[in-house]
Amino acid sequence: MPRAESKAGGGAKARRAAKRTNKFNPSAAAAAPALVNVGDASQYDDERAIELERRKKSNVKQGKKLGKRKKGATSDKETGSSEDAAPKKKRSDAAANAEKVDFSKLSRKEAKAKSDEMKALRKPNFALVQELAQIWERMRGKKVSKTDRSAMCDEIYKKCVGKVPELANNHKGSRVVQAVLKYGTTEQCAKIMSEVTPQMALLSKSLYGNFLVRKLIDAADKKEIPALVGNLRGQIARLARHPVGSQIVEALFHAASAKEKKAMTFEFYGPEFVHFGAADDVKSLREALLLKPVAQRQGMLRHINVTMIPVLEKGLVSSSVIHRVLAEYLSVGGPSTKAEAAGSIAAAGLLRMMHTKDGAHAVNMILAHSGAKQRKGVIKALKGQVSRVSQDDYAHVVIASLFDCVDDTQLLGKGVVSELKAESLAEVASHKNARRVLLHILNPRSTRYFPSHLLECMPDPQKVREDAEETFGGEDEEEAPEGDDDDDDDDGLEEAPADGPDFGIAKKPASTRRAELFHQGLGDSLVAACSVNAASMLRSNLASDVLFEVAAGGCDDIFYKTVGDKKMTDLFEAISEAVATSMTSEQIDAELGEKLEPLHANFFSTRTLRRMALEVKHAQFVPIFWKSALKANLKTWIDGHGAKVVAAVVRTKTDAKTRKEIHAAVGKLVDSGDAAAWSEGFFRVKDGDKPRNSAGKDEQPTSKKAKKAKKASK
Repeated sequence: MPRAESKAGGGAKARRAAKRTNKFNPSAAAAAPALVNVGDASQYDDERAIELERRKKSNVKQGKKLGKRKKGATSDKETGSSEDAAPKKKRSDAAANAEKVDFSKLSRKEAKAKSDEMKALRKPNFALVQELAQIWERMRGKKVSKTDRSAMCDEIYKKCVGKVPELANNHKGSRVVQAVLKYGTTEQCAKIMSEVTPQMALLSKSLYGNFLVRKLIDAADKKEIPALVGNLRGQIARLARHPVGSQIVEALFHAASAKEKKAMTFEFYGPEFVHFGAADDVKSLREALLLKPVAQRQGMLRHINVTMIPVLEKGLVSSSVIHRVLAEYLSVGGPSTKAEAAGSIAAAGLLRMMHTKDGAHAVNMILAHSGAKQRKGVIKALKGQVSRVSQDDYAHVVIASLFDCVDDTQLLGKGVVSELKAESLAEVASHKNARRVLLHILNPRSTRYFPSHLLECMPDPQKVREDAEETFGGEDEEEAPEGDDDDDDDDGLEEAPADGPDFGIAKKPASTRRAELFHQGLGDSLVAACSVNAASMLRSNLASDVLFEVAAGGCDDIFYKTVGDKKMTDLFEAISEAVATSMTSEQIDAELGEKLEPLHANFFSTRTLRRMALEVKHAQFVPIFWKSALKANLKTWIDGHGAKVVAAVVRTKTDAKTRKEIHAAVGKLVDSGDAAAWSEGFFRVKDGDKPRNSAGKDEQPTSKKAKKAKKASK
């Protein structure tokens, strides 16, 4: 329907016309007299519609069409009269009709030949590419001899030399050149590299040329990588925003040395680093900012922000250099900076970042300051992949950090814990990386299980909260100025993400969050898994840590309270029974085909049992373990590798009756007759005391630390 025919909005068209007149012809609008007695606006709409209809009919009669003029078309005033222009149009139509070919009347072979002929007129090097492709098809055959393949490779090289960058932009041409790199001589590869290297920036963005650039990077020697990085100098940030170029940046960053990686990273920090580079002693963004005057620091951060926002919005976050830049940028930025980054990247993009150390660090900082909706999106994106991600060297840190920042424990239980249960908690506990997720729930941020380089990737929830309150704490306490009660701007929307200290900050205490997770069934599942697999977990150097933390109740008594004494007692009985059974068992190891070593003689199991005896605070562990595992075979334990377990049991504080029984039984089997004195020999030397062997006799210290302690005492 023409716009003039719509009756709605009477008078609106007249106002728009007046507005256009005032904008483009102010003098005419000023000279125009004011309308008096204009009457109903609808009558002007009808008159306008009639006028447009009349003009449309007249144009149809003249063979013209309404609409925009085609690009390059000229009016009658520019070319003369319409009579002179008409023959030109006819001549152009005739030429176009002459070029048209009816392929339906041609045979398949003729149509192919005609198509190739037309393509040769439009595309440069088309005939050359076709010729090279035929030779390449013969050369890549499996039954071609080495001599014939070398001869055909030489022929292709002679035809394409000097035209490699042009051929690389073609689908077939790129594959032909890559074949020369694969089968050609060293001199031929060097010549092709010399042609491609100056054009790397353009070919890196090419849909087909990027494969040739990647081939060169993979085949380049370590000494040639600096030259390749130098050819892309000043283009790294631009290529990182390109869907194809970002893959070249990742390949080059992976092959580069530490010096070249630093140069590529610092290109994101400002043009001065592109032209002059960074000082040798400057290794990070924080150090570079400290060398800048205070007035220039905001400009430098603003440049990084402008450079990184398009990369995040496009989701091009798979490159390691982006992970490093983003991690350094967020580490120096405040809560507002992290909140802004959280709103600029989708949940699916975060999954492509967490496989590197810098990427996992950046993701954890983003999650710590993102909203509940964004965290929910991340957990949904992890659906079906939690088990695989938790086994990655760095991605498992992100899974562990989710338990620090997500307050919705129901969502955690359904999205993360349920998949870990489906994988089998015993198998998760036996994996070197996945077990840290369980250990973090039981004993958060423990340096025994998390090395320092992994703890650096996990923001401390308490520190995050303090930084947010320090940054935004005064804003909520300010009162609105008097008289500012106008509610015109109240549109019912929530505040911006960075307008308050509570945005993105976990409100629920860590102890409450852990208690809710244990109440939802995680505690019972851990106890059940440890009870059934106690023997295998004791023999494992990895799973034994999870078994110990479950038996010890984690870092506090929350686990004991949620699980209950009955189930903990059942777990202690299962551990003791597994130890006692192993001493008489003839079970064969399925992998090695050998008899399994008894738990009282195994290094990892005795180490774990010793830790349990010393650190498990539950009152029932030592009595149960003594009666079920130690008492009947005490001589065997003392004479073997399990003596350290017995010594730990002797030192443990338990009920008076059990303690008296233990000391009496052990005292009968040691030479000194004093169980307490005998147990001291298994612990570190203090105050110059001499260590004792299993028989209760004094022995000379053999370790370097013991010798130093002896010399210091003298």
